[in-house]
Amino acid sequence: MSGTRRKPGLLGPQVEGYRTWLVQRGYTTGTIRNMLKDLGRVGRWLSVEGLTAEQLNEERMAVFLSTRRFAGHKRTPGPRAMVPLLSFLREAGIVSEVAPVVAPLGALLGRYRCWLIQERNLAPATVLRYETTAGRFLEEQAMSGSVFDPAALTGADVNAFLLRECARISSGSAKGRVAELRSILRFLALPA
Repeated sequence: MSGTRRKPGLLGPQVEGYRTWLVQRGYTTGTIRNMLKDLGRVGRWLSVEGLTAEQLNEERMAVFLSTRRFAGHKRTPGPRAMVPLLSFLREAGIVSEVAPVVAPLGALLGRYRCWLIQERNLAPATVLRYETTAGRFLEEQAMSGSVFDPAALTGADVNAFLLRECARISSGSAKGRVAELRSILRFLALPA
């Protein structure tokens, strides 16, 4: 990772392979640079946690992202941004293949996405933005096993999430976050 002061940790041997893999898929130079930085962050996190690259999976990647978010890092990618890295590591035979499992939280987000598209008739970019915010919010509120209980949600939970989000973004983006959060809360209040 030329031009970077930090080492890529346990994933160092994968840097050039990942760079080539990204170029072959048409990613831009700036995007590749950011994705290689993410690879380095994940590699360093694996080292700190005492894990091996082979132990990386979606669940551990979610823990990595949550750790960064709660540490207050301004640039914390979402779970979808890590899909290319996991795909590359699987294709390279470093991370084992797993059958996709739809967790209860994933199923709730799927229903929310359908509601945004079918009932609210929102544009695809808006759906993505709303779904991303909803995913971050619900992930924070989820109990063990990615189970979310809307009845356990409190006003303090909503306020704490908004305060964390608004502290790291512009005031214009903060207004959007409020609208995005209002949408998921409206959806959760609908009769099942």
